[in-house]
Amino acid sequence: MGDSKGQPYGIGIGGKSVSVVWIQERANKNEFLLTGHAHKERQEEFIKTKEIRAALISGEILENYPDDPRGPSCLILGFSEGRAIHVVCGRTKGDWLLIITVYIPRPPKWINERNRAKRGDKDGS
Repeated sequence: MGDSKGQPYGIGIGGKSVSVVWIQERANKNEFLLTGHAHKERQEEFIKTKEIRAALISGEILENYPDDPRGPSCLILGFSEGRAIHVVCGRTKGDWLLIITVYIPRPPKWINERNRAKRGDKDGS
């Protein structure tokens, strides 16, 4: 996964780049924090912390949000125990991975783990 020059897709946060490689490194070192919202969503979706870690390690950047009011972030698609998991994450000032939210992609918002439903579609939001 990468751009036309073979570089991993990434986002800049605080002058620093966030790439798939950086995210995977942080996940491998367990250097990630969950916001209160992410922790609540994790519990509601029955997603274990170890599954979030596995999704981050196996993941790819699906969408970038460089203009997010909370700071630049991205949507990771990863897999754990045979199911797709979406993780929205950014970078803390202390250089840790911040998990903003986590959920299982499903209708009506998602057609499948890679494609959002379009607004106005029968199954869309």
